[in-house]
Amino acid sequence: MHKLAYALALAFALPGQAAINALQLGAQQGIKLDGRLDDAAWQTTQRYDTFYEHTPRDKRPAEQPTAMRIAYDKQYLYVALEAIDPNPQEVREPFSRRDKVLGDQDFFVFYLDPAGDGKAAQFFRVNPRGAVGDGMFTDTGGEDFSPDYDFEAAASRTDTGWTAELRIPFSALAYNGGSKDWKVMLLRSLTRGDRYRLTSGEAPGDTNCFLCYSMPLTGMTPPQQAMNWSITPQILASRAEKTHANGSKTHKNEVDLAVDIKLRPRPDWVLDMTLNPDFSQVELDAPVLAGNSRFAVFLPEKRPFFLEGADLLQGPTRAIHSRAITDPAWGGRATWRGESADATVLTTRDDGGGLVVVPGAYGNGYAQQSFKSQATIARGSLRLGSAQLGGLFTDRSLEQGRGYNRVAGGDVAWQVDDTTRVRTQLLASQTTALYDQAADALMRGEKRDGHSFYADFSKRTAVWDIYAQVRDIGRDFRADNGFITQTGVRSFYSEMNLMFEHAGAWRETNPYLNTEYVEDREGQKVFSTLRPGLFLAGPYDSFYNLEWRPNQQTRLEAGGPLLKRDYVHLFADGAPSKLLNRLTATVQLGDQIDYENSRVGKGGYVSLFARMRLHERLEVEQTLDKVWVDGGPVTKERAYSELAYQWNSIWHFTARDTARFIWQHAKVERNPIAYTGAVNRDDTCNTWSLVYAHRQGLGKAVYLGATLADTRDDGGKRKQNELFVKGSWTL
Repeated sequence: MHKLAYALALAFALPGQAAINALQLGAQQGIKLDGRLDDAAWQTTQRYDTFYEHTPRDKRPAEQPTAMRIAYDKQYLYVALEAIDPNPQEVREPFSRRDKVLGDQDFFVFYLDPAGDGKAAQFFRVNPRGAVGDGMFTDTGGEDFSPDYDFEAAASRTDTGWTAELRIPFSALAYNGGSKDWKVMLLRSLTRGDRYRLTSGEAPGDTNCFLCYSMPLTGMTPPQQAMNWSITPQILASRAEKTHANGSKTHKNEVDLAVDIKLRPRPDWVLDMTLNPDFSQVELDAPVLAGNSRFAVFLPEKRPFFLEGADLLQGPTRAIHSRAITDPAWGGRATWRGESADATVLTTRDDGGGLVVVPGAYGNGYAQQSFKSQATIARGSLRLGSAQLGGLFTDRSLEQGRGYNRVAGGDVAWQVDDTTRVRTQLLASQTTALYDQAADALMRGEKRDGHSFYADFSKRTAVWDIYAQVRDIGRDFRADNGFITQTGVRSFYSEMNLMFEHAGAWRETNPYLNTEYVEDREGQKVFSTLRPGLFLAGPYDSFYNLEWRPNQQTRLEAGGPLLKRDYVHLFADGAPSKLLNRLTATVQLGDQIDYENSRVGKGGYVSLFARMRLHERLEVEQTLDKVWVDGGPVTKERAYSELAYQWNSIWHFTARDTARFIWQHAKVERNPIAYTGAVNRDDTCNTWSLVYAHRQGLGKAVYLGATLADTRDDGGKRKQNELFVKGSWTL
C-alpha cells in the first residue's frame, strides 16, 4: 500500500522551488507603511533577488534587478518590493482606480497561496503611484479582479526606480492551521520597447501551471486568529424623475438602508450575511451590442456580497453565475478553506425582476422573472497533489408553486505535468419550472431531466500549443443559477498553434488553425467554422491576430437553411506610450448575418478601445462597438446598423478622491424596406453620469452622483433623471 501511495505522490508532484524566509517581527520592531524600505526591520529580513525573465524570453536571469522581502507580526503580513530600472525616467506611474493596475503601467503582483498546493492564490497588485488591484488567480481562470481585500499599499520613487510596501491583514486571508508551507510568487511587469514580466520562480513561458512555480514561504507561523467580525451599514438616498412619451412625469423618492455582516470565527471560515443589500451600480456596465444576436450577453459579477470565495464557484462551465440572482432581499453564505479541500454554500431570497434566460439549440429566449424565489448554491473541491475533484449543487425554487430547477454533478481537473492539463465535468438537472409561452413566464409543469457533459485537453510546449474541447448538452438541461444559453447540442472545438519565437522583430510568430462544429440532438448542423490564422507578438506589448474565416455555416432554426459567411477577422492590441496607454481594435469585414431576417448580407463589425493619460491625474477610456449589414437579396442598401459608445473619464484629486464622468450612446437604425413587418426605424439612447467618490478604505466610502438618460424611438421620447447619495462605513 505504501508503494502505491509513493507512486501517486510522484505522479502528482509539482515542480520544486527555492524558498523565501519570512521574519517574525519582535514587539519593538515596527514597519511604517510609506514605501521607502528604510525601517530597521527590513535590514534584518532576507532579501530575495533571484528573478527570472518570463516574457519575452523565459527562464533567463532577469536583466532588471528586482527584490522582495517578507515579514509578519500578530496582525499583518508585510511585503517589501524593489524595482531597479536602467531608465528610471521611463517608469509608467499613473494614478489609477482600484483593479485598473494593468499592463500599460509598471507594477508588482504578489501571489499568495496559503493552501500551498498551487491551485489558487490571492493576488495583490501595486504600481509606482501606490494604486492597487487584487483578486483571485487560478491557472484555469486567470486573474479574477472581482474580490476586494482589506489591505494597504504604499510606493515611493527612487533615483534608480521605485519601491513599495504591502500590509496585508491576516484577517483578509483564508488559511488553515495545517502543516503545509504557504507559497508565494512575485511578478514584476514593465513595458518599454517590449513588455517584460519577471518572476521569482523559474516559470517557463509554455507552462499552463504558473502557480506550480511558486516558492515555499518558510519561517512563518500564521497566528491563530480570534473571532473577527465587521458590520457595514449602507444608506442610499435618491430622487428620480421620469418623463414619459406622452409628456407626463412621475417622481420617486427613496431612502434604503442595507447591512452587510462578515464573521470569521477561524482563519479558515468566513460567514457572510446581508439584509436588503444595495446593489445600485455606482459604476455603470459598459453598453454592448445585443440587437443582432441569438444569445444573451454575459455580464461579470460586481456585487460585493457575492465576491467572497468567488474562485470556488468557478468550473469548466458556467453552471454557477451569481448575477442570475437579480434582487436579493437577504442572503447568507459560508466559505471554508481547508488544507486539502474547500467549500462554499450560499442561499438568498430573490425578489425577482428582469428576465430569465431560456436556453435552446439555435438561440435563447427570455421569460419575465415576475416571481420570488429561493436560490441556493453549494460547491466544494478536494485537492490531491496536481489533481482536483469538485462537486456542485444548485437549487432555484419558485414561489406560488411555479416549480424548481436543480443541478448536481462533479468535475475533475488534472495537471498531468506543467504543460498538460485535462478537465471534465458531468452535470444533471431536474426542472419543473418550465417556460409557458402564453404567460411569458415560468410555470410548473411535468418534470424534465437534462444533462451536460464537458471535457477539455490543453498541451503547451515550446513548439506546440494545442487545445481541444467537447460538449454534450441535453435539450432539457437548465441551470437557472448559472449562465447557460445553448442546450440540446453536441460540439467540438480545437485550437492548434505552431510556436516560432523571436523571428526578426517579433517575439512570437505563430500560425494556427481553429475549428468548431456544433450539431443538434438530431444530428443537424447548427454551426461550423475552419479558421486559419497568424498570431504575432511584437514591441510595446503588442499582439495581432489575422484570420481568414471562409465558408462559416450557421443554421438559425431547426430545419432552416444553412447560412454561409466568408469574412476576414483582424485583431490588434498594444501599449504604445505613456499618453496612449492601451489601444485595442477588432475588425471583421465581409458577410454578416441579419439574425432578425434570417439572411446574409455584406457588412462588418468594428470594436475599438483606447485608454489615454492626458494628465497623470486624468484617465480617459473610450469604447466603441459597431455592426452593420446590408439587405442582401432584398436591397443593396444598409438594412441594419447598431452602435454602442462609452466615454469614461476619471479625475484623481487625491488617491482617495475622484470624480468620474461617463457618456454612453447607443443607436440602432433599421431600413423598413428590408423587413417584412413593422419595425422602429431609429432607437437612440444617451446616458450621462457624474459621480464624486471619497474612499477612506474598503467598506468606507461616500458617493454623490447624478444620472440622466434620454431614450428616443418611433414611439416618442422618454427621459429619466436621478440624483443620489450613497454612504457605507465598516464597524
